[in-house]
Amino acid sequence: MKKIFILLAAILFPLPALAQMFFENAYIIDSRGSRKEVLIKNEGWVENPSTVVIKDGVTAKESSLGLNDIEEFGFVNGTTFRKFTVPIGHYEDDLSKIDSNPDLIPQIQTVFLRVLATGAVSLYSHHRGTTKFFIGKNQEIPSQLLYKRFYNNNYDLQKNKTYQSQLGQVIACPNTNVYNVDYKSEALTKLVKTYNNGCVSPAPSSKNKPKVVVHVLAEGHMISTTADASEYFLDNIEMKPKQVAKIGLELEYVLPMLGNSFSVFAAPKYYRYKNDFVREYAVYPHTQTVSVDASILEIPLGFRYYKHFTESNALFLSFAYVLKNSLNSTLRVNTREYELAAGGVGSYHVGVGYKYRKFMAEMQYERSGFQTTERIKNIRGNGFGISLKYKLL
Repeated sequence: MKKIFILLAAILFPLPALAQMFFENAYIIDSRGSRKEVLIKNEGWVENPSTVVIKDGVTAKESSLGLNDIEEFGFVNGTTFRKFTVPIGHYEDDLSKIDSNPDLIPQIQTVFLRVLATGAVSLYSHHRGTTKFFIGKNQEIPSQLLYKRFYNNNYDLQKNKTYQSQLGQVIACPNTNVYNVDYKSEALTKLVKTYNNGCVSPAPSSKNKPKVVVHVLAEGHMISTTADASEYFLDNIEMKPKQVAKIGLELEYVLPMLGNSFSVFAAPKYYRYKNDFVREYAVYPHTQTVSVDASILEIPLGFRYYKHFTESNALFLSFAYVLKNSLNSTLRVNTREYELAAGGVGSYHVGVGYKYRKFMAEMQYERSGFQTTERIKNIRGNGFGISLKYKLL
């Protein structure tokens, strides 16, 4: 099983890098204040960018623009960066690099700040090694919210939480204690949006609402079957891998937690599997043929974890227990036929895949089986497959 995961990871590891090649609908505001609709190469940007690659929607010409060229840029999904020249005090988060100075030493820098919230008060972030937050009122140039960990004389870890008093000078809401607000994106964004909403907590973002997603799916699997029997010449049956096509729908319920990173799903699908095994021997009747002809309705019930790189693309892992129902399935030994019922062996699949916009591609490993027949037992199926999904709703 470990080798299976290594293989799947090796195949799909380059996909996040490939996703950075996609250009998405966006806009720029240039140094003269003119707005232009363009395509921007979305590179994920764990750290705030200093340059962006754009493509002209008409000429398809690519160019690289930087801080001298752009005042603001953003994507249609809402991710926005604005240029500011501000003092930035950097700090360390690595315990081995934290010093004993409680104060930050700011340096004037021109940077793109990511917009987290806008209104009467605007909130921004800048990540370079560690994340710094900036706040500004009435469209003024934002100031850094000061936070730093440091060691005191006894080498105890302390925190400079000046940002809390800074928040108190800007934000005043009844029943809101700024001294309980963590120096984290989610907490600060919620505080600022509440203030901008008249000190009333805004309705939850649709990003964090549970939602049901419907995919149509098509899959190709290579399935092999093994079986066994106590009878002579009917033991150690090993059918070679056979290609099988599956079609169906997937219903996915995205859970409102951890940035929509988890979901549960059910994926009813149908397929027909036909395979055989022929063994030759010296005595009459000289051959023994074992064949399977199975029409299967299966329903994987499982969960999925996403590692989001941007709003549009993510790597994911999935695991599902698979319920199987044989619609019309038989096992034949020469001319004698037996009915097959799905089940009897734990059925599951594991997968790793990549999502981009409405498309999903997944590599799967599955294990399944049938109930024991009168003569043959331990009828098991194993296989690798590729699942392609397209979002309908």
